[in-house]
Amino acid sequence: MKDFNDLQNLWKEQATAQLPDVNSILADAKKVQQALTTRIIVQVSILVAVVLFILVLMTVIPFQQATTFIGIGLMASTILLFSTVRLYQFIQMKRIDLTQNPRQLLQDLEAYYRFQNTVNTHYTLYYFTLMNIAFALYFIEVLQPVPLLYQLIIVAIYLVWMLFAFLYLGKKHKQKEQAKTQSIIDAIKAIEQHYES
Repeated sequence: MKDFNDLQNLWKEQATAQLPDVNSILADAKKVQQALTTRIIVQVSILVAVVLFILVLMTVIPFQQATTFIGIGLMASTILLFSTVRLYQFIQMKRIDLTQNPRQLLQDLEAYYRFQNTVNTHYTLYYFTLMNIAFALYFIEVLQPVPLLYQLIIVAIYLVWMLFAFLYLGKKHKQKEQAKTQSIIDAIKAIEQHYES
């Protein structure tokens, strides 16, 4: 009988497991999903506006050298290509149904996370490289009439800014974006683990 009483006391002492508030978790996940999609749309809108500005720039300034036109064309096409990748990301995120089966939702989110990581590492590096090649071609004609000292200052400022943007701002953006996606994944995993136990 003592064993039964010990077992009964142990059972009473155990704290009842808290059920995760699924509605709260889903509401938070929807907020994160909306924040990610809004950020992507804003970025794509800005990039498209830059392409339009580049096209206006080509019609206003009478460029002479082929390198300038190649540089501008490379800028515009790189921006449009990267915008297309980001729009694909937007579509992927919008397609994720946060109310579906947690196991399937987790698979969808993890697939999105992997693609997001590819965009934030490889595709961003390609974008950065192509844009810098484009600017180098563009600078050949644009900086030609500028005295050498000012050319060096302009190129130094440009390089410092690009390195800062790529190494610091880009890294920070990547971490923020991926942390948001990871927070949704962690919340869904917590729900799934609770119901499996």
